[in-house]
Amino acid sequence: MNVHELLDVGTVQLSALLLRDATFFSRSLDSRPLVEVASETDASVDDLGRAGERTVTVDTPVGAFEAAYMPWQWRGPDYPTLIYHHGSGERPFDFGRFSSNSFRRLFVASDEAIPANLVVVRAPFHDGSNMDYARAMGDLESFVGMLAASVGLIDALAEEASERTSSPVLASGISLGGWAVNLHRACFDTVDQYIPIFAGAALGELFLSSVYRKMTAGTAQRQPDHLRDVLDFEEAFRAVEADNCAPLLARYDRIIEFDRQRPSYDGMSLSVLDNGHVTGSLATDRLREHILRFLSASNTDGNGHE
Repeated sequence: MNVHELLDVGTVQLSALLLRDATFFSRSLDSRPLVEVASETDASVDDLGRAGERTVTVDTPVGAFEAAYMPWQWRGPDYPTLIYHHGSGERPFDFGRFSSNSFRRLFVASDEAIPANLVVVRAPFHDGSNMDYARAMGDLESFVGMLAASVGLIDALAEEASERTSSPVLASGISLGGWAVNLHRACFDTVDQYIPIFAGAALGELFLSSVYRKMTAGTAQRQPDHLRDVLDFEEAFRAVEADNCAPLLARYDRIIEFDRQRPSYDGMSLSVLDNGHVTGSLATDRLREHILRFLSASNTDGNGHE
C-alpha cells in the first residue's frame, strides 16, 4: 500500500471514528432505484446572468429537497457554460479565509481566467455540518433523493443555459459531483460535454467493496444485492451512445476504486492520475487542466467564443 492509498484509508478511518454511529443507511434501506428517481425529478431556475446564491426546492418521487446554485460569473452568450458540482461533505459557497472546498481551489483561488459562464451547484444537506450531513444519510432514500435533486438541478441549469446561449454546455464534478454528472448523463443526456472526476456508474460498490464501507451500516453491507439494485446505473450509463464524456480517475483511489469503476467507461477516452482520492483531490493544477482542456475545445469547435 503506497502513500496515496494510506491517506485514503486513514482519512476514512478517522471520519468513521469521528462520526461514530452516524453511518450511511443505518436507519432504513427502503428506496426506489436511483436512476428511476432521478429520471422523474424536476427543478426550475431563474436568470443565470444575475449573481448570488439561490435556493431551489427540487421535487423528487421520494420527497422535496432543498438545493442551491450560484452563478459565479456570466461572460455572455458567446461563451460556453460550465456547471460544477462539489464533492461529498463540501460547502461550495463557503469562501471564508480558512475554508477549503474543490470549487474554491479550482476556480476561486486561481489567478487563471475561466473562459466560460460558470455556475456552481450545492447538493441538499451541504449547508450545515458534516455531522448533520452524516445523520441525514441514515436513510438510503435520503441519499437517493439528494443525488436525484442534484441531477434535477443540473438539468434545469443546462436547459436555462441552452436558452440563453447557443454555445456548448458542460457539466463537471468531483467525487459526489462526478456521480451526479454521470447520473445526469444516464437519465437526461442534455449536456454537450460531461467531465466526471473520481466517479463511475457502479455506485453501490462505494459502500460495499471500497474502504468507504467503514462508513456504511452493517445492515446495508449484509444486503449487497439490494444496495447495488438501488444505486448502480451502469446499464443506463452505457446505453448513451453520444461521445460526450471525458472521465478522470485516480489509479490508487481506495474510495472510488479504479479497477471497479473503469469498466463504466469502456470505449471512452479515460484520463488517469497516479494519485489516490485524497491526493488527487488536492492536485488542483491537474484537475483544472483537465477541465480547461475541454472548455477550450468547446470554445474552438465552431460554437464558442473564439
